[in-house]
Amino acid sequence: MTSEQATYRFFKVFVPAMLVYIGATAVIVHLTDNGDLHAYTLYALIPVPIGAIFVAFWAQWRFASELDEFLRQIQIKGTFVGIACVMIIASGWGQLERLADVPTLPVFWLLPIFWGVQGLATTFISRREGVF
Repeated sequence: MTSEQATYRFFKVFVPAMLVYIGATAVIVHLTDNGDLHAYTLYALIPVPIGAIFVAFWAQWRFASELDEFLRQIQIKGTFVGIACVMIIASGWGQLERLADVPTLPVFWLLPIFWGVQGLATTFISRREGVF
């Protein structure tokens, strides 16, 4: 499989998964904020965005597995940068919350931060390596 085919397959799964994640999260937050959501209904709806996250990570895994060694290495480096950024933010902000009494950072934001940083890092590394 060519890298173009693998990229197409990745985005064909990743984009709908993220749209489901965003949509389901928005609906759940809206219903929760309006007080219209019973606890059992909330528990029944929560697996939808969680499942979408699983599908997105599975698509990333499959994408990296379908690439050649050089492009896979770029994907792995970008993923490490994303994970490192999330861990630094979570640990650093957690220390600030504990010691400096700053406002809490909702853990919800760690996933979009990861995907944004991972995408930017992968693009930067790809350009540096001459892929684009």
